[in-house]
Amino acid sequence: MLKKGDGNTLFGRESLVLETAKANSHRLHDPEARQIFADLAVEYEKLLKVSARIFKISDIQGRLLKERESEINEANATLHRLEQSRRQLVSDISHELGTPMTAIQGYLRAMLDGIVAPDQENLTMIYEKVLLVNQLVEDLFDLSKLEFGQPSFDLKSVKPHLFASDLIRKYGADIRRRGYRFESTLDLPFPEADEFVLSVDMMRIEQVMNNLIANALKYTPPGGTIRLCFCCERSDGKALPGGQAPPTAVFTVSVVDDGPGIDEAALPHVFDRFYRAERSRSTEGAGLGLAIARQIVIGHGGRIGVESQPGKGSTFYFTLPIMATCYG
Repeated sequence: MLKKGDGNTLFGRESLVLETAKANSHRLHDPEARQIFADLAVEYEKLLKVSARIFKISDIQGRLLKERESEINEANATLHRLEQSRRQLVSDISHELGTPMTAIQGYLRAMLDGIVAPDQENLTMIYEKVLLVNQLVEDLFDLSKLEFGQPSFDLKSVKPHLFASDLIRKYGADIRRRGYRFESTLDLPFPEADEFVLSVDMMRIEQVMNNLIANALKYTPPGGTIRLCFCCERSDGKALPGGQAPPTAVFTVSVVDDGPGIDEAALPHVFDRFYRAERSRSTEGAGLGLAIARQIVIGHGGRIGVESQPGKGSTFYFTLPIMATCYG
């Protein structure tokens, strides 16, 4: 709709000219000429209004087209990432399944040829390799979904000290039962920390803990010590990935072992898929656990890392953002 006298509106200048002409129409002495001019002014004003509406519709359509173009570009980028993920998944499966599948095929062929007896020991070995292959495929699909944000997290609110107490209860007894010493610490250094709230998917976080604890058990010598440390610190004010507002505080969970440690050159690669740090002769597992743990922590808005020196053990840790100061 045109606003009379507003030179900044669409067709505003034409509207001003029309209003000026109408205001001066009394100078026409011929009544018939004045009537013709009045009729012309009415029709011209209608034309201006229609033109303004057309341009406004065109402008709206232009903006909608730009939005659709942006959505299409984003969809294309997502499809490109998914295609990369698919190719990576196929490559990983081909790479990692080759050895166990070749071993299974070889043993079965040997049994069929009568070279190896299909006894309990050999059948059990083949069965275990089949389980390994199945777990590997599940882990690869899980990692692929996590990397591209497909799974939805079932986030629940929990106070930090209850969160820590639950993990200490679940893992402390098992660590002791396996013949290791277990220690735990909880540091909430400021009074309001008792009212802070963590938003976590406990099943996913336990998946992270299972990987970190299993890693510590693998490399800690019998009778050694494994510690769970929990600490709450004020936020450094930095925004979270994706442009989210900075958290109120950061809650850090650490799993500390007194194993052989990790070489400095290996530290940047510990969370890469299929990477196995040579901290011992053990090469069990596909090397996907820590990669999966990293994606789960990232999905919670946190970060994961490791600190270690050869001969001084290792500390694997992850952080969780605290976004509120009241519980509920």
